[in-house]
Amino acid sequence: MENWRAIAFLLAFGQGALLSLTLIMKNIRQTKANLFLGIILLCLSLEVLNAWGMQVHYHHSAAAFPFWNFQSYLLLPLSVWFFAQLTTAPTYVFRHKYWWFFLPAGLEILVQWGISLYQHLTGTPIPSLLGNPLWFGLTELVPILGMAISVCLYGANLLRYQRTLATELSRLSIYSWLRLYGFFSFLVVLTLIWAAGVLLNWRVFAELEILLCFVLFTYGYLAYWDASYFSLPPLPKAIVADKPEFSHYDSSIEWQRIQQLFEQESIYVQPKLTLEEVAQQLDLPVRYVSYLINTQAAINFNQYVNQHRVAEVIRKMNDPKEQHKTLLALALEAGFSSKSTFNQVFKQHTNLSPSQYLTTQQPQDNKPLQTK
Repeated sequence: MENWRAIAFLLAFGQGALLSLTLIMKNIRQTKANLFLGIILLCLSLEVLNAWGMQVHYHHSAAAFPFWNFQSYLLLPLSVWFFAQLTTAPTYVFRHKYWWFFLPAGLEILVQWGISLYQHLTGTPIPSLLGNPLWFGLTELVPILGMAISVCLYGANLLRYQRTLATELSRLSIYSWLRLYGFFSFLVVLTLIWAAGVLLNWRVFAELEILLCFVLFTYGYLAYWDASYFSLPPLPKAIVADKPEFSHYDSSIEWQRIQQLFEQESIYVQPKLTLEEVAQQLDLPVRYVSYLINTQAAINFNQYVNQHRVAEVIRKMNDPKEQHKTLLALALEAGFSSKSTFNQVFKQHTNLSPSQYLTTQQPQDNKPLQTK
């Protein structure tokens, strides 16, 4: 039985690590929400690997690699916070300066590795830092409090989404409900078990192991089955009046300029197009361009760009002059950087994969496009 538990921990870690690293590497410059989801899953995967280490007494092995030094619970609440904002707040824009919030987690990891290296080189044992009340509070209690706040924010945003779209939500399938509330429900349970174990000293480690293994296996297979599962629908927001700092601009004129840049000049075909590049092209502040797209189109910049790219691919799909090209060629011409990104974004916008769209939408008298 013990061997089976150790094997299950290793399999769950491998599944979670593969999924998390894929999400992180694919979305460093693109979908920030999936990037933070990858960080969350990586933290959970390391926790499962730590459970495996304790199960087989790996931590006390002379040749053990101290992978546990990569763990920092400070990463979890921050990642959940940004994931919640990016998936439920349509006007939210993640800025590079926000990475400074992760500095304490980086320092914790560096301190842990420094102590581990010192012990390895000198052979001098050093007591665990968790025995220090200040360190314990900063690395154990603060993450729990931050997690509770982040999960509450996430839940409040989802409830606001439900109230705003009550009619539409009543028509959602069970699968859509799971996409909206499944991950949030897991975070609630995780936070409660975590708090019970640390604050109340309850023996909940076994329950936590089961929960993490189940989630890593489940989300791993969901990723293989439907990559768009992790792209939650944003919370729509009504158009509001111009912000005071933008009052000297004529928003109707500037919005027309943005539309012209996309619809007539097709700036979206540029791979890895950024908000900064569009703002520079229009000679407008970056925040103002983001504000106009968020309020006028009710979507964020990346969604606005992808919307035009998908429309461009669909237009060429139905153009007899483009029938000799593959779907990948059309996607690259429209500005997509890879086949996987194109497939994921296309399905998000049409609820069909590109090949399914060809089968159901393309006129029968046209020569089918190649899907490779």
